[in-house]
Amino acid sequence: MAEVVEKPAPGVHARREVILVETGRGARGNHAHASFWKGKRIEGREVTAMSLEVLQALGASPLVPGDNLITEGVDLGALRPGDRLVIGAAVLERSAKTHRPCDLFARRISPEARQAVAESSLRGALFVVVQSGEIRRHDRIQILPTT
Repeated sequence: MAEVVEKPAPGVHARREVILVETGRGARGNHAHASFWKGKRIEGREVTAMSLEVLQALGASPLVPGDNLITEGVDLGALRPGDRLVIGAAVLERSAKTHRPCDLFARRISPEARQAVAESSLRGALFVVVQSGEIRRHDRIQILPTT
């Protein structure tokens, strides 16, 4: 794990050494509407993740997209719904929902970057928390594929 990030208020992204993710909620330090879009809760969007390698290619800081997890060495686009990640004490399951870049992503990086990641599997992945637990910066990520 390259970085762990909380979203304590809309548009505020804070790097942490450790975050607690909880079943049915996501990252404890996220603001109450972090998993909402246009006033509705998005099921399957408790924890968001993006690849450090993609951010580096875009010339963007890990704090720019606001994802909770910035992974390194993991092909998030290759994960299938139901695949699980064991990170620290937490277990996350890949959601069937698509992780789409938002207008804020385009404003913070560029409209071209938004289009590039929207048209590929580069944007990242969404997860639900199967087992609550702490995730630390630099924790190893173990992938448990769907059987």
